[in-house]
Amino acid sequence: MQKSLEANSEFNKYDIDGDGIVSDEEMSRAERDLEIENRDKKEDQLRQMAWAAMGSMIVFTLCLLFPILTVERILALDNLLQMFYIAQAGVVATFFGSTAYMSK
Repeated sequence: MQKSLEANSEFNKYDIDGDGIVSDEEMSRAERDLEIENRDKKEDQLRQMAWAAMGSMIVFTLCLLFPILTVERILALDNLLQMFYIAQAGVVATFFGSTAYMSK
């Protein structure tokens, strides 16, 4: 059974050949294109998150090297600093690991 479209239907964009009928092939192609687009957006967001994690580690390290913070404050924040670096490194490692795994 063919699916006819109304003149102003939101599914007109899926009618590739312009005959006013959306075939199963056209719908599956549209679903596949949407899935690829969503996967690409997700990968972009993961990449941005990994860059933000790496950038925050670099900025935080530079802040520790400059005399902005006193030694007492750095010692007081010791446990927090350790957790911060481990968490950020985990984000970066997960990104690179999942990218390597998905490429195979």
